[in-house]
Amino acid sequence: MDDLIVPSTTPTSDSDEMQGNLLNPNTGYRPTGTRWSRTTMLTISKPLSAGQAQTYHQKEFTAKEQNYWSQQGVNAGEWQGQLAAQFGLIGAVSAEDFARLSQGQHPQTGDQLVRQRASYEYQDAEGKTIKTMEHRAGWDATFSAPKSVSLTALVGGDERVREAHRESVRVALDQLEHYTQARIGGNHPPETTGKFIAAKFEHDTARPVDGYVAPQLHTHAVVFNVTERDNGQPRAIQPQSLFASQQFATAIYQSELTYRLRQFGYEITTGRSGAPEIKGYTQEYLDASSPEASKFVNTSNARAARGRKLPRSLRTRHATGRKSIRRGK
Repeated sequence: MDDLIVPSTTPTSDSDEMQGNLLNPNTGYRPTGTRWSRTTMLTISKPLSAGQAQTYHQKEFTAKEQNYWSQQGVNAGEWQGQLAAQFGLIGAVSAEDFARLSQGQHPQTGDQLVRQRASYEYQDAEGKTIKTMEHRAGWDATFSAPKSVSLTALVGGDERVREAHRESVRVALDQLEHYTQARIGGNHPPETTGKFIAAKFEHDTARPVDGYVAPQLHTHAVVFNVTERDNGQPRAIQPQSLFASQQFATAIYQSELTYRLRQFGYEITTGRSGAPEIKGYTQEYLDASSPEASKFVNTSNARAARGRKLPRSLRTRHATGRKSIRRGK
């Protein structure tokens, strides 16, 4: 595993801490030009505008198509965070509460908690027109399960494994919350508050590639841009500490997941990317079941790498979801 970034470490600039995932409205979040390794299972997006956050809530986060494998229908989401509980946000995420928080408003009263910032244009020193971003609604922190874990939970049908992912996300997100900081402004340093509001949405499907829907267990946790100081004053979040704690939260997730899976009797091994994998899957099968195999679709010799076009031996394995996997009864 890579060396952990000490949670108290602060990136040198906003541009540095936002190199993580680049937001693409058409294809989702892509890790372009990132500095973290393939072992990272938590990715944090660039800030979402209020409009982007609400669009994603309506068309992505709650869409039933995102749960193709479990066929669970519309995903209402779930609240987490100390500030969420303080505001009375418990259980399912409503569209109204999500929209208000996206605009920096109190979910119950509608009072403005964080000052809205309108977008405007200006010219830089080279005469190039720059358009600033409107109010930052928050950040999408996405936890992705290792491939073998997704297959065991979704194709193999072991609901306990899905619950292990769910609980591991909860613990990791709880630890990440401890490093929440308030943006004070001026020359004042950020103030650690240790509280935020997160809306979690669990999905079991990767984006379709040429009609193939790959099983991919992952959880989106939208961390809203509001926290509260000890004196009760609401403030916008200073996100550098969250980005600096990204690999720390990844390590927590991996550790929790490994412990829980072993409790069920699964043997765990270190995968090619350094992630904990359930022992028993061949690397060929893991690769063929991955969305990344789309690069083979247009080649004459490797069309079998996707879904229904898998070789006969892999199609059989895909139907059962595993090959001689040991698990507890």
